[in-house]
Amino acid sequence: CVKPSTPLSKGKHLYREGNNADRCYVVRSGVFKTFTMTPAGDEYVTGFHYPGELLGVTGQATGRHGDSAMALETSTACRVRLDDMATLWEIGGGPSLMRMLGQSERTAAGEHINLGQVRADARVAGYLLQLSGKQQQLGRDKLILHTPMSRTDLANFLGMTLESLSRVMGRFSKAGLITSRLGEIVLERPEELKTLALHLPESN
Repeated sequence: CVKPSTPLSKGKHLYREGNNADRCYVVRSGVFKTFTMTPAGDEYVTGFHYPGELLGVTGQATGRHGDSAMALETSTACRVRLDDMATLWEIGGGPSLMRMLGQSERTAAGEHINLGQVRADARVAGYLLQLSGKQQQLGRDKLILHTPMSRTDLANFLGMTLESLSRVMGRFSKAGLITSRLGEIVLERPEELKTLALHLPESN
């Protein structure tokens, strides 16, 4: 009852806003971004989703997906149809699904709190630490962050301009807190990032 999608290449949609929401998805490999479009045609990035995370759950409330999900690199996801939920529970998969749902809610709450940070440096530091936690849960090196999203998408998600994000990342690099390379951000001094996320004075 749980079926993997065919591999989706970068830029391909798993589902689109307004599609029928008769299933939800569990990311199996790769990374997806979710986003909505405003009436004016502007894109609003709502999240980046790594293996083990749920997608498309909110669409079950209305029967239509309220956002779109796009692969940021070659990615796959397992499809879970609503009609199969009872069978999934009977064969012992229900508790695992509930754990994923709980983790999804916990992640969303943490991101919401972080996005409420007024200071740009605190917001960026907080997100990098949250992503570090995701890496650790996946059994990966928590200091080497896999970041296939563009800087434009990351700035959009964090509610910042691209210029503001670039300034923050530049300050972090100059201070030796991080090292940026293609598709990765290395946390060189995570303890100092924790301090920034909590106690940073006002920044531009």
